[in-house]
Amino acid sequence: MLPRSNRPAARIVAPLLAVLLLLPALAAAYTPDPTTPRSEVPAAYQWHSTDIFPDDEAWEAELAALKQDIPTMMEFKGHLGDSAETLLKAEKTLEDLNLRLGKLYVYAQTKYDVNQGDSSLRQMQGRVSALFPAFGEATSWIEPELLTIDPAVIKAYMAENPELAQFGYYFSELWRQKEHTLGEGEERIMALTGNIRSVPGDAHEALLGVDMEFPEIVGPDGDKVPVTVSGFSALRSDDNYLVRKQAADAFFGTLRKYENTFSVLLDGVVKSHIMTKTARGYDSCLEAALSPDNISPDAYRMLVETVHKNLPRTMHKYVELRRKVMGLDGKLTFPNLYNAMIEGVEPEYTYDEARKIVLDALKPLGKEYTSVLAEGLDPGNGWIDVYPNQDKRSGAYSNGVLARDVHPYVLHNFDNSLDAVSTTAHEMGHAMHSWFSSHNQPPVYADYTTFLAEIASTCNEALLTDYLLKKYDDDIDMKLLLLNQRLESIRLTIFRQTLFADFELRFHEYAEQGNALTADYLNGLYAQLIQDYYGPDFELGPDDECEWMFIPHFYYNFYVFTYATGLTSGLSLAEQISDQGPKAAKRYIDNMLKAGSSAPPLDILRSAGVDLETPAPIEAAMDVFERTVDEFDRLWTRKYGHK
Repeated sequence: MLPRSNRPAARIVAPLLAVLLLLPALAAAYTPDPTTPRSEVPAAYQWHSTDIFPDDEAWEAELAALKQDIPTMMEFKGHLGDSAETLLKAEKTLEDLNLRLGKLYVYAQTKYDVNQGDSSLRQMQGRVSALFPAFGEATSWIEPELLTIDPAVIKAYMAENPELAQFGYYFSELWRQKEHTLGEGEERIMALTGNIRSVPGDAHEALLGVDMEFPEIVGPDGDKVPVTVSGFSALRSDDNYLVRKQAADAFFGTLRKYENTFSVLLDGVVKSHIMTKTARGYDSCLEAALSPDNISPDAYRMLVETVHKNLPRTMHKYVELRRKVMGLDGKLTFPNLYNAMIEGVEPEYTYDEARKIVLDALKPLGKEYTSVLAEGLDPGNGWIDVYPNQDKRSGAYSNGVLARDVHPYVLHNFDNSLDAVSTTAHEMGHAMHSWFSSHNQPPVYADYTTFLAEIASTCNEALLTDYLLKKYDDDIDMKLLLLNQRLESIRLTIFRQTLFADFELRFHEYAEQGNALTADYLNGLYAQLIQDYYGPDFELGPDDECEWMFIPHFYYNFYVFTYATGLTSGLSLAEQISDQGPKAAKRYIDNMLKAGSSAPPLDILRSAGVDLETPAPIEAAMDVFERTVDEFDRLWTRKYGHK
């Protein structure tokens, strides 16, 4: 039987769309709760680890087999220049080993991330992670050896062998990065440090997700409510101010107790970045992180500078709007930042309702897109783990290409909110990007670069908001709610992530000057940036400056800025798809989603319709935000301003 992701979509889409019209009684009755034991979450809404391996025994067998097979790469050492056939065989062997390793990792990840309190599952993930240095050691010689071969020889091999010719862009990128590629011995050492480098991030995840205990708070009905990492986002946006205030105080106050530990962990990951920068001869950690994707540090700095320049007419204006709508005499504070400005309006959605909404909203992308999307959204197909449970990893993610011959895996913590519906569209955007790229590119280009990672997801969110605004055009309260959501989406994805990017750049530059990242320095810098970004009408609480401590993306090496550039691009692409119809949708799917990493990311994006080498798309996103503030203000004043 073919893996699900390879089955002809036309054979399954019609039954799936029919099923979407029937909302299962089980889903309608189930109430998501992050404290629920995994065993009590409906099995029909859990992802399928067994699509990769039938059981742990099969996983163990493959782990043992891969350990034996990884050293076979050494058979090619010293022979890559012998012939086109030898070079192609080496590349194919490398791809096969890489896929097998990826599937071992994803299987372990799908077990551990939904039950992080189980130490045996942590050990399983650790065992496969331990293979990465061995894999790196067995392959670290390849690129240094390729760089010793005359490019004319490799070009002749590609002309001789059409299958090898598909590696042309890979070789051109290798030659571009030649000055930063080390010798065989040095590359081996760099590879051996892989597991060590991941320790700060792993420790951060374990500390937050398992070891830390947050105090209970009093809920709106007077009962005790536990504060958890995965449940904090719902509590900070609760309709009840006292719940929001207690949650913020409990959460940030608990983080404060571990501030020195968090600062040491962040200092550790930055030290590893500095080591890479120094060893590979880059001028800065920023350049070392962006250069492999062929992105100039100027693009990063342009984002920060453009957003910062526009803060008075955007974020500061939004803060003033929130103060006005909430009737605050004093300054805006964190407990009034995440809640909906229109309370008591937001409906609840079951997951099955959410997936029907998402499918309807994304119809402008065409049948090729929505047929596969329907398959992925159906939890019966095993792509998605829907509901939160005790000891499950917080947040959401899509792991798309490591097990590319199976299907993407999407972790969710669906809580029946409108935000959860939006997150569904977002994460499936990632999954669809992975599906299209892995099904239309050879393995060498099957993944997409970091810079492109957040575009497909945020384009989906923008199309969803457009759809819902049209659907509720005659309902002022729902329209206000949706405008509020658009404002929050842009605030969280462009402004907040740019703030994070600004913070990440500054603490890296500080460390590059020989300074240690202490809690006092990091708290002070973060507090300063919060005040700069939110403006004079915002006031920090006593522990708000500790927010940086629970952000896992600071361990991802200059990843956060891609959220901001991603939404900037996503808004532009969604507008083009809405205005131009199928032509723009096809251009986006064919030129970006299917392109993987087969060309420079800025070129791929430009061919899809967005040029991020100019500030124009960022300025346009600022315009969208300002117009949305004004529209919300106009509608709210018309209905409620006289009260």
